[in-house]
Amino acid sequence: MSLIWKNFILPAEDFSRLTDYRELVATHLGVERELIEGVEVIKKSLDARKKSRIVYNLQLGIEAKDQSSLLRNFDVLELRTAKKAESPVAGAEYQGLNSRHKPVIIGIGPAGIFAALCLQDAGIPSHIIERGEEVGKRIKTVNKLRSKGSFNPESNFCFGEGGAGTFSDGKLTCGRNHPLVRYIFEKFIEFGGPESIRYEAHPHIGTDFLLKIAAKMRKSLTSGGSEFLFNTAFKSFKSGGKRARYEVELSNGEKLLTDHLILAIGHSARDTYRYLYEQKLAMAPKPFAMGARIEHPQELINQIQYGGCTFLPAAEYKLTARAGERGIWTFCMCPGGHLLPTGAQENHLAINGMSYHARASGFANAAVVVNVLREDFFKGHPLDGMDFQAELERKAFKYGGENYRSPAQRLNDFLAKRSSKGDLKSTYKPGVVSARMDKIFPEFISESLRTALTAYNQKMRGYLSDEALIVGLESKTSAPVTLLRDKGLQSVSHPGLFPCGEGAGFAGGIVSAALDGLKVGKAVADDLANNVFSQVIANKA
Repeated sequence: MSLIWKNFILPAEDFSRLTDYRELVATHLGVERELIEGVEVIKKSLDARKKSRIVYNLQLGIEAKDQSSLLRNFDVLELRTAKKAESPVAGAEYQGLNSRHKPVIIGIGPAGIFAALCLQDAGIPSHIIERGEEVGKRIKTVNKLRSKGSFNPESNFCFGEGGAGTFSDGKLTCGRNHPLVRYIFEKFIEFGGPESIRYEAHPHIGTDFLLKIAAKMRKSLTSGGSEFLFNTAFKSFKSGGKRARYEVELSNGEKLLTDHLILAIGHSARDTYRYLYEQKLAMAPKPFAMGARIEHPQELINQIQYGGCTFLPAAEYKLTARAGERGIWTFCMCPGGHLLPTGAQENHLAINGMSYHARASGFANAAVVVNVLREDFFKGHPLDGMDFQAELERKAFKYGGENYRSPAQRLNDFLAKRSSKGDLKSTYKPGVVSARMDKIFPEFISESLRTALTAYNQKMRGYLSDEALIVGLESKTSAPVTLLRDKGLQSVSHPGLFPCGEGAGFAGGIVSAALDGLKVGKAVADDLANNVFSQVIANKA
């Protein structure tokens, strides 16, 4: 038991000079510093709504001598009971299960890796298959794409260890208030993530941390008996007969038997989607969103959000608008970030945003995306949405010069329907070329973006600027298809196959994908515990 001060408000200028939380608490309570033994930040958020009075809102956990006396004398203090973040399989009897075969996990983005971590908590090692490279090699491959326009269709900003989320801002935001979210955060910290993600209102890790975390997670899983295969694609699967539910064939010719096949393929594995459709895996089209990246000088966003205050972190924003029945919103905003080429197929162009933990590039970028409704793309085939995305990516590639440069336009020129002249400054590599972005999009996306950008300028005066650019095609907000599953999280058409994460249509970011991975990991462990084959073997042992 400790104490908590829930509503501690500190002016931003005072926070910038803060060096000792114990001294801070003692001063505000009017007690001796020695009485305060320790202070932990539980929550921290910045309130910049009044630019004349920007403050931090804090929740502080306090360890102190004579807690009962402090509780009696200070009504701002309450008793706090800290809850431990537990694995989804904690307390269950999984240890000692004798599975005939290891679960096979296809894809090692957040969903796949957290499914594996959950199974490891249950004492169940996995076979983990990834078509791309491990992070050490992957970083060199993607740097060649940025510097030379050299594209590798099997290992890129979408495919490889850590998935697409490795090269992102590493935002740990999620629209779901789920108790396992805290467990996910603790796992990231355990493997080297910054401790600030425990308490920041808008926690982020950064690509520099994510690269190291991915490698450490792999090392932990390997030590627990899991096996990794990189540069190896999932090729096919079929019934394993009496030997196993499935026989999985890989691109290297290897065949694996398994009773539990987890498909954490990500939203860009279009060849895999097509194969799964041919195998009659149950799936359905779903709405998604598409748009572009908006890039500003970070100083401009700071000025809009903070006024003249210069000692605050890189400012961020989140905006929404409507154009008739369509929603338009900002997505994956990257303060101090970079723009990246994230197409996963050759001669396609898609872009995304990335930040290092320090967020110090000098530029801010955010996706602004438009609802793409079922009637916009659906012609009767479950993969029509995927084909809709691919067609626009090929078009964007053409408008960029067919060399992985990105089309770009000044924001004011986009609204005025005119070409941009002069040097366009952007963090995007291999580089940008001036192009009419509205000629790439369908008219409903262009007009919706114009409506939204005009509305955003009403909320953030100065958002529309000659320094601001609209860049590339943002086509990777979510999967355009759902791989249907039952209450046990197994495919409704293929028992023992577990669609998982963003590629299966059940997530839309790092945290939601990791959360779905944990749920699927537990579902596999539960199925294994109840599996007739496992129980027979266990009884014979």
